[in-house]
Amino acid sequence: MRLEMAGFRVKRIVFGAPTALKDGVLTVERAAISALADGESNITGVAVELAHPGESTRIIHVIDAVEPRFKPAGATFPWFISPPDLVGSGVTHRLDGVAVVATGDIPGAADSQGLKEAIIDMSGEGARYSPFSALANVVLLFSFAPGVHIPGAAASVRRVTMRVARYLAEATRAMKPDSVDVYELGRADAGLPRVVYIMPTMSEGELHTTFLYGMSVTSTPALVHPNEVLDGALVSADYWIACHRSPTHHYQNEPVIRALYRRHGRDLDFAGVILGRSLIPSAVEKHRQAAQMAKVATMLGAQGAVITMSNGGHAYADQMLICQHVEQAGIATVLGVDEYSDTDGSDFPLVTYVPQAKAIVSVGNQEEIIELPAVSRVLGGERFLSGNDYETGFRKRPDEAFPVGLRQLYASTCQLGYTTHRGRAY
Repeated sequence: MRLEMAGFRVKRIVFGAPTALKDGVLTVERAAISALADGESNITGVAVELAHPGESTRIIHVIDAVEPRFKPAGATFPWFISPPDLVGSGVTHRLDGVAVVATGDIPGAADSQGLKEAIIDMSGEGARYSPFSALANVVLLFSFAPGVHIPGAAASVRRVTMRVARYLAEATRAMKPDSVDVYELGRADAGLPRVVYIMPTMSEGELHTTFLYGMSVTSTPALVHPNEVLDGALVSADYWIACHRSPTHHYQNEPVIRALYRRHGRDLDFAGVILGRSLIPSAVEKHRQAAQMAKVATMLGAQGAVITMSNGGHAYADQMLICQHVEQAGIATVLGVDEYSDTDGSDFPLVTYVPQAKAIVSVGNQEEIIELPAVSRVLGGERFLSGNDYETGFRKRPDEAFPVGLRQLYASTCQLGYTTHRGRAY
């Protein structure tokens, strides 16, 4: 599979008509974006705002973030707004430096699951912990019908957000890109070590899951080409703890895949991606998945494996069991995790571990407390969501200064390693 990712650099976004990209400025027709919610009975409206780096702006109630993409020939966001065709080849247009950020307060719960608060700050201390603070963001503020069915409302938000992302990127249809990145797993020297990426993703109910071509991932491993992940086959629907979430944007720009591509043919042979499930409820199913992951990695002839994860709690047991089985199969592993190290970093950082887990990369301590400053503007809502009352800072207005744990900052300790901070052992 050969994927050509055509990048169009965006420096700033302004409102105007028609929607167009010129000299690095993306003009966005506000009414045209709002109209993309037409026909979604769960949604009563969608307002559109812009948020740029360095602004005194706080975005709350974040649901997902998506990079604008458009395939001139092929499926854009397969299953959701296009047929579930195979992606990962051909040409894809992307708006470099832009995210479409969906926000909203969807009341209620399904199977005791609801949406948790998630914050993006565009300036100040909080901006240091968010890749979205460096992007020009088109922020969608969704409102919902009374008594809406929460899974249905979330599905409507996904569809509309993807329509907006495609609509914006389609403005580049006839344009020459600023850059073209080619992703193709060409032949590597037989003497190079084969490395596989094992990628358990969140799946627990309708509101905390990850979709592969529109279907929730399962504990039966799925072997996928890395280009499929980069090209929109993997979509986030995880609305639980903010810091752990892997936004759709991060899958579209998956950092481990891009890093392995950079080294492919030089000092390793990238063998592919094995998808599975995080947060498996039963011990026996956890064991089953780990054994099957090791089997697939062995069949691929892997000598090394990078193993990330998604979410927290007993999801760490899924990752550690995979590590144990893969190591016992003779394949060296390295893990990507975040820490539960207490506010001062003094506590034992891992929920669980196995003796085989000897190479671990930390992406930071989710319990670290930082001070967010007062801001001039808040997008997404007028008060913080209920259900996070243990966070004392949430007793204040969203525009005020308050202390907060990293766990409430959107994707701040995403275990894919997209962020810029880390924990170190000395």
